[in-house]
Amino acid sequence: MEEREIEILSANDKVEDVRQILQNFLKNNENAFNFPSLAEKNQRALLWTALFQRLQDKSSASVHALCLATIRVLSRDKSDLENLICERWITTLIERAGLYNFEALDEESMVPLDLIEKDVAVEALKCLCNLTFNSEVARALCAHTSIAQGLVARLRIYKDIPFKEEIMLFDLKLLFILTALRHDIKTKIKDELHGMEYLINCLDDILTEASSKAEDQASSSSGLVDGAHHCFLQDNQQAIICEILKTQFNLVLQSGSEEPADEEEEAMYLKLMPVMTALLYAHTSSEDKLMELRSNIANLLTSVPPMFYPFLTPELTNGEKAQYEYDGRNMDALQALILLLQYRLTITTSTKNQYENLSPILTVLNKSSRGCRSQRKYLRQVVLPPLRDVSRPPEKGNTLRNQLCRLLTTPVTSVRDLVAEFLFILCKEKVGRMVKYTGFGNAAGHLAQKGLLSGGRSGEYSSSSDDSDTEEYLEAQPHIDPVVGCTRPPRINPFEGMSDEQKEYEAMKLVNLFDKMVSDGVMKPARIGPDGRPQAVEHVLELREHPPNRPQS
Repeated sequence: MEEREIEILSANDKVEDVRQILQNFLKNNENAFNFPSLAEKNQRALLWTALFQRLQDKSSASVHALCLATIRVLSRDKSDLENLICERWITTLIERAGLYNFEALDEESMVPLDLIEKDVAVEALKCLCNLTFNSEVARALCAHTSIAQGLVARLRIYKDIPFKEEIMLFDLKLLFILTALRHDIKTKIKDELHGMEYLINCLDDILTEASSKAEDQASSSSGLVDGAHHCFLQDNQQAIICEILKTQFNLVLQSGSEEPADEEEEAMYLKLMPVMTALLYAHTSSEDKLMELRSNIANLLTSVPPMFYPFLTPELTNGEKAQYEYDGRNMDALQALILLLQYRLTITTSTKNQYENLSPILTVLNKSSRGCRSQRKYLRQVVLPPLRDVSRPPEKGNTLRNQLCRLLTTPVTSVRDLVAEFLFILCKEKVGRMVKYTGFGNAAGHLAQKGLLSGGRSGEYSSSSDDSDTEEYLEAQPHIDPVVGCTRPPRINPFEGMSDEQKEYEAMKLVNLFDKMVSDGVMKPARIGPDGRPQAVEHVLELREHPPNRPQS
């Protein structure tokens, strides 16, 4: 923007001239993120000041939306932002966003005194989102205003807000940023303003609205079982729900507590879990949007104590049906999580984003399999079905078992450990069963960590066995190499046709190679110690004194 144009904005000139200048600026800079030209002659500060003066001038009301749109674009540039922002400007944006100071949050009726203008309110919220994301000063100033009360108050009257879809989407984006980056605002919203309760109510309202408006569309889109309570979410509803879930994740994020802190928190989880289950039943307009929704659900479930996981698979009452049933329970929500895992495995093609893509859903499935016996048995049935074809190694193929076995040797240790623990739980923590499904080579690292290289089991599970072997597996079992977890074709004896001298020569070559690797520190000989973990030995001859134990079922 030229210096002359900034002067026109600052002066009390015709509103139409101001409109033309702002429209041209937005047209030319809608996709711009940096404005180096404003660094000259203090133009950046002059432009910001002129825009906020216009916002505070009632006679310029017709260009307020354009002023805010210009601020939105300018606020993408972090240059000198910390020095520009002041409390008065933040307050002006909060007022234009319609976030009034509700002093009596306990009153039943809380309707804003003035009807806000849609374009102005939405642009003001976008400005606040940009500023709070890019500026610590802006976040600190927000913490000293009533913005938290205003956001939570508007949650309470969600159904009565005009053009609520647009307003709520950016309300929640702002709420997510503030709860993620300001601990004091997060604590205030969670503890003082009971934000989780109102966020859950919003989710419930959206689900009720979606169910009542789109039952026919939901049932015809995917051939659902009659009587199953699945709803279809419109794109705007899906977007709002995702922002709610991300904000809830910020509010309940903790260090992995196994139990709720108090009765109030327990009541919150009891209210939250049925809503999470209903959201896992939901359908959207595309697979990408569906997986985005389920990914946010999985992120939130990582912070839910395992004792509440059985609510994901409620017991079926008389006459009630589900698309996926097991052990008298509705497994639709758990199947949705399995589909999310499959999707995540499909899109994860390198180790670069393995942790980000796979850690949340693997954590959830670990909690699920530990927290509920029926869920573990269903997951076992899907992930580790009875073996039939054992001609290929466990990591070769495209089944869920094959893909997970490949991850047992990934260099991303956190993902490797989550996958190994998940498979180990599905095997009832039996070493023999783990080796059977993954091969000893793939499982050795996890078994070594647990001190189970000599066999045994480490968990408490029901005594009844559901590991019925197929005829094909029993027939191939004598020929299976447990190290690789599959059968191997007959191999030619490498010593065939050699004289005793040649055999001795080859054996000494092998001994010398081992000795060189040990001397150079490439490897270190070890045996299985009393605790079931590898134990270094001083000399390879010690291995002859204590032959290695073999894993037992």
